[in-house]
Order: sequence, then structure tokens, then C-alpha cells
Amino acid sequence: MLQDTLLKYRTTAEDASALITDSMHVAMSGYSGAGYPKAVVESLRERKIAGEDFGINLTTGANVPWVDERLGSVGLLKKRAPMVAHKVLGTLVNKGEVHYVEQQMNRMPRLLRRNAFGPIDLLVVEALGFDAQGNLIPTNSIGMLDYLMQAADKIIIEINRAQHERLASLHDIYITQAPPFTQPIPLVKPNQRIGKRGIPFDHRKIVAIVETDIPEISTQVYKATQVSSTIAQNLFNFLEVEYKDLKGFLPPVQTGFGTISDSITTGFQNTNFKDIQFFCGGVGESAMTLLESGKALSLSTGGLGMNEKVASILSSFAHLEDSLVIRNGSVTNSSEIINRLSLIALNTGIEIDIYGNVNSSHITGSRVVNGIGGGANFAQNSGLSVVLIPSLSKGGAISNIMPMVSHQDINEHDVDVVITENGVADVRGLDDVQRAEKIISSCASLEYKESLSLYLQRAIQISGGHHPQIPLEAFGWYKRLKETGTMSEEKK
Repeated sequence: MLQDTLLKYRTTAEDASALITDSMHVAMSGYSGAGYPKAVVESLRERKIAGEDFGINLTTGANVPWVDERLGSVGLLKKRAPMVAHKVLGTLVNKGEVHYVEQQMNRMPRLLRRNAFGPIDLLVVEALGFDAQGNLIPTNSIGMLDYLMQAADKIIIEINRAQHERLASLHDIYITQAPPFTQPIPLVKPNQRIGKRGIPFDHRKIVAIVETDIPEISTQVYKATQVSSTIAQNLFNFLEVEYKDLKGFLPPVQTGFGTISDSITTGFQNTNFKDIQFFCGGVGESAMTLLESGKALSLSTGGLGMNEKVASILSSFAHLEDSLVIRNGSVTNSSEIINRLSLIALNTGIEIDIYGNVNSSHITGSRVVNGIGGGANFAQNSGLSVVLIPSLSKGGAISNIMPMVSHQDINEHDVDVVITENGVADVRGLDDVQRAEKIISSCASLEYKESLSLYLQRAIQISGGHHPQIPLEAFGWYKRLKETGTMSEEKK
């Protein structure tokens, strides 16, 4: 009966795309690079290429690199929230051609509830279909769909037959009540199910249903390097000592994205740790491979990156529903849950200063390369907050350990341990100067260690205080890089 009712909404991607007009505020599904609409996005792109003069304001649940590239590369985006997830869009933002509203993931539910980004004219969502009650069944991510579907005036639904049908059994959608009626989220372990598999919504909002058959292949491919592998091994060595009383077990682990994060996830296979549990914003092949091998006990994620290997595991893994849970963002990024599970938060960054402040999003403080995501929230609320970062970049021209970061995303007070390829700095229980001394001595590269130590000594002598800094001298490192191509004083 429901399917017959919805038949009248079936149309082509071109006709559905025509419902989107200039300056509309459009929301789209997608979270951690997964579960985004495809056919309507391509149709919007084709209209722009054909010469139609229009642009949209786009909001998604989190990072959706494919959408950012496809729409950004043809100048379709006027405004973007809450993350930059592709260099094409980052370039447009840095040129001032796209307004970018950056937000942490844990703040998105309350912002969407309060219409902080403005009224949403239309939502485009990818789905597997509907359940018997008419609830929407998402594909390989959920993100903020429950909020977006409630907020949007109209909804276009792409039903993608190419997405794996088993995804329908993996969702756990727990919709929290709005303040002042908020209740505790009853989640106490990563693989626990507390919600439903579909999202209820008002069917009167549907304006088009597009049937597609477009496979989703994760574009995020990371190749381990000697540095990233060494950083991962330094982490494993630290964790063995830190949690030796657990005899091979660990608290749940949160990882982000990138080469270091992937090296860590892959590297867990060759450690002595067992029954590893992940509680992340997104996972992909490396985490799924750990699950398949039995090294990982469970994965809780906001989005599942798809490729042939992941699809194969979805098809063959017995009792997968007991081990893999795809959650909505208000649970995945909940400060309450992160704290309760006492997560090991593993974050990366562009640079870190000698006190532990982290810049994870902007080059030299000005040019955005990616959004902050959930990193700061995980760091602030976790049981153990670890920052992993190479000590050098650009062949040694840049020290990633700086006197003062040019932009701050993660506060020093939320960092317990710093790890580079050179070593580990456990800064818990240290005052600010002691933290700086520890980070410099344990983590800085040999090429910059003396310069950082001399800077700290001068800052203590000239400025003094609890957190000694000489801002003009600290930012002189960036000036030297711009003028000479290196931060090294020896090569200036």
C-alpha cells in the first residue's frame, strides 16, 4: 500500500534536480564520506556546465568529499556548512568565493534544531527504501538525517539499488528529545543497540523519488609511510604499558581519517591487543578487515566507507549485526557517550605547539584544508586523549611542532599524550613549562629541537609567567618560511 502511494513521486534525476533553484538552502545526506546522493548531484552539475546561472547553499551532516568536489568544481556552491572535505572546495573558500560555516559535529543537532543555518528549503537523501511503517531506511551513513528530515520543507529521495541490502539491518537510530525534555542516552557499550532501523518522517514533504543504481566507492585511499608506521608503533608501545593491567584488552578506540589513522587501524592487526572495539565517526576497509579477522570485536560508526572488500565482508560475515552498528550523529558525537565509554581518542593535526595546542584545519592559520569535525569533542571528553603527528613536513622545511600554533582547534588542556615518529610525550600531571620541555625533548625533530628549546628559554626569561610566550618571535617562524622557504634558522 505504501509503495503504491509513493509511486506518484517517481521521476528522473533531471526532473528532481529542476526543483532546486538559485540560492536555495539545500541539505544532503552524507556523513564521514558515505551515504550521499549521487544522481541528483550529477544532474545539478550538468545544469551548471550547460550554462544555467544558479548556485545553492549546502548543509550536510558532516564531511562529504565527493559532493564537495562535484559541486564545487563547477561553481555551484555559494555557502557550505559544516565541513570542508575536499581541496577543490577548500580552494574556493580560501579565495572568498564560498562562505564556509565551520562547526563541530557535536554541536550540529542543537544548531539544526534552532535553524541556525537558516530554513532548509529542500533535502536530498540517499536511501535503501522504506520499512513497513513508512520509515526511511538510510544506506551506509545516518549522520544528522533525523534532524534534516524534520527541518526540511521538501524532500527528494534517491533509492539506490546498488547499495548493499544488508546495510538495512545495521542501523541503530536513537532520536533524542529536545531540551528541556532531554534524557540520558542509554548506551553503555559500543555494539549495543538502543534505537530503530528507520527514520520516521512526514511523507507529505516528499516531492520526488529517484531510483538509481550507482555504486559508491570510497575515494579516501591512504598509503602508509615509514613515518606513519613508526608513529603507529610508538602508539602501540605506549598503550601496552598504559593498559598492561587489562592484559591485552583496551577501552574503545576512536580514530579519525588520514594516513596516520589508517596506519594505526591496519597496524592493530600485528599487535597483542585483542577484541578491539571502535567507536568512530567513520570506518572503512581497514577496520572492517580487523573485524573479519577477529582482531576487532565490534565497530560503531556514523558512516561506512564502501569498496569491493567492504561489500564482500557485508555479504559473508555471519552475525554482522552483533558487531557492526551504524549510528546517527547525535549519538556518535555525544559528549555523554564519549565520556561514559572512556574512549581512547586518537587525533591527528597539521601542527602542534610546544604546550600541546593543536591546529587541525588551517595552514598558517588562514587557509582552510578541512573542517574540525569531531576531533576536539573527542579529545575533551575521552578517557585518554592522544595527538599523533609527524614532526616534519615538506621535506623538513616545516616543523610541525611550533612555538605557537597559528590556529587552534584542540586545546592543550584536552591533550594527554603527544606522539611523533621520534617518541612519546606523556604530559599528564605536568605544568606548562614542563609540558613544553617534554614535548620538545621527546617529539621534536633533531633539526628543530635546539631552536625550540632556545625559544622556550628566551620566553621564560623575557616573558615569564605560567605559559611563557613571545608572540612576535613565535610567528616569526611562519615569516621565515614565507621568505626563505624553510623554518630552519640554519638555512635562512
